[in-house]
Amino acid sequence: MSVSKKRVFVRKLAVVAVSAGVVVSLAGCATGPLAFSGCAPVYAAGGNTALIEASGPLSADPEASFPTPLVAEGVQSDTVIEGNGERVSEGDITRLQVTVYDAATGTQIISTGHDSAGLAVSVTEREPHFGDIAQCATVGSRIVTVGTAGDLLGTETIDQNQLALNLDDTIVMVSDVEERFAGKADGVDQLPPAGTPAIVTAPNGQPGFSFPTSGPPSEVISATLKRGSGETLTEGDVAVLHMSGIEWGAKNTFANTWENAGVPTNLPLNVDAIVAGGLPVGIAEALIGQKVGSQVLLVLPPEAGFAPGAAPAGVTSGSTIVFVFDILGIQEQ
Repeated sequence: MSVSKKRVFVRKLAVVAVSAGVVVSLAGCATGPLAFSGCAPVYAAGGNTALIEASGPLSADPEASFPTPLVAEGVQSDTVIEGNGERVSEGDITRLQVTVYDAATGTQIISTGHDSAGLAVSVTEREPHFGDIAQCATVGSRIVTVGTAGDLLGTETIDQNQLALNLDDTIVMVSDVEERFAGKADGVDQLPPAGTPAIVTAPNGQPGFSFPTSGPPSEVISATLKRGSGETLTEGDVAVLHMSGIEWGAKNTFANTWENAGVPTNLPLNVDAIVAGGLPVGIAEALIGQKVGSQVLLVLPPEAGFAPGAAPAGVTSGSTIVFVFDILGIQEQ
């Protein structure tokens, strides 16, 4: 359904579609209100952001108001409420509640809804620009941003959410920073078990696999490759994870959150939920008891793998499968 900008109609932000990308551009970094901390925000405040009031409670409707029309003069961004939580840095994952307004009319046109967990985005170099707006903010902060729809959202986001916006239309965006997670496992390296794939990580943490010539093991192997020092995962938690899955000896992964714009997945650590989702039970068993910040290797022989008919594309019947999990955090419930 198309949306007329003249109607008072709020579309809930398509989280999956928008999670397809987030941009951080370090070009033209400006000194802003958080520069004293040693972290320079990508965008500076300006005359437009000074005109915006957003007095609604955090992680609820921000009730933004401003004189209309506002006309973008580049991208301006300002932290109007500074939280006292962890600071969001380049390469992190942050969870945001986002509300977007038509700057010509003041009409709210798109929102994450504020009724569930916010939008998880990676602070990396992709569109739309939610990640770079949050860079250097602290958890509990509210950020107001003014720019064109093209500069802030990008063509793909506008099309996927069926927004009646032109690329040069000015928008106002209010972002509430709810959570921050490290972008990769940051625990202490551990010796891997003999006979398992060698895991080499890229600078962003994405694992690569090198398989031994000895062939796959016949038993389930679960091993901690990096030992974190954060909270311990318990049954019933919702783990925030990066996950790579590959067949033994294959060149390409069949599951890889790193390639979803660096956006992690949320996995309920409940055996019944995992079975209902068609995942091998061994995943929950391998993760429960691990600490945030850990990287976990799991090797599942055919009889411990996916149930018949539940295997995703790229997994052949009778194959040994290998998972690597980076445990980034535990989702608040």
